[in-house]
Amino acid sequence: MSTVLITGCSRPTGFGQRTAKAFASAGHTVFATMRGVDRGRALVDWARDQKVRLEVLEHDVNDPVSNRDVVAEIVAKSGELDVLVNNVGMSSFGALETLHDAHIRDTMETNFFSAVDLTRAVLPTMRHQMGGRVLFVTSIAGLTGIPGESIYCASKFALEGLAESLAFEVERFGIHVSTVRPAFFNTGMSMDNTDASSFYETGTAYDVFNQQVVASTSDGEVAGEDPRIVAETILEAATVAAPKLRWEPGTSAPEIKAARATMSDEDWRAYVMEELGMSDWLKPAA
Repeated sequence: MSTVLITGCSRPTGFGQRTAKAFASAGHTVFATMRGVDRGRALVDWARDQKVRLEVLEHDVNDPVSNRDVVAEIVAKSGELDVLVNNVGMSSFGALETLHDAHIRDTMETNFFSAVDLTRAVLPTMRHQMGGRVLFVTSIAGLTGIPGESIYCASKFALEGLAESLAFEVERFGIHVSTVRPAFFNTGMSMDNTDASSFYETGTAYDVFNQQVVASTSDGEVAGEDPRIVAETILEAATVAAPKLRWEPGTSAPEIKAARATMSDEDWRAYVMEELGMSDWLKPAA
């Protein structure tokens, strides 16, 4: 059985906590990390009741010192670190022109640079072991652009490129890299951010656009698939004998991938805006 580090495990309905439970239930030793361990009390209680090996650790992925400290603590306790699941992430909504500078940088720091830094902190241990798995929870937004989510998509595209490149570099050390690209899942993440006033300016030419983006994204999440599907896919990606680079869990992600491959850029743009109920936005401004 493996020793597993999973980031972003505070939300009970999120991918991180679901994944932590999936690994622990399968017999692995799990270290579930989050900012503020008080948010993980229910997870600790669950692990005690289930008699599984799961520990919650306080960890700020945006702090390089915290990244190295948590890796050192896990290795000291377990003697190894076999799987890293870079799961932590944040939402971003709003037309690019309206987004606050601080929000743009916060999104890239949390969704991309934190994973870069934590992966760099983990790789020496895995290289010494001559084995390990590094997984990045990206999104179908790392395959195709989404209106009103330009910075979120940028962070996920960046992770996809990072993972594919990293896979070349570390395979000789027995380290395998994968991305898991969910589409629409009911995690509660977007609904927690439907008041996006901290993301973008209001009183602009994009107000109607931004409001529709937030509404359609939240509606899509509520109608989304069970996040436990993603957790089971992450577990499979980390433990399968013949790992592959990319995984698309559920039904919507493969469907979107297939549809995008068959359409021109122009047709795809029209299709997406129609699906979101925003076709009028493609018409010239008055």
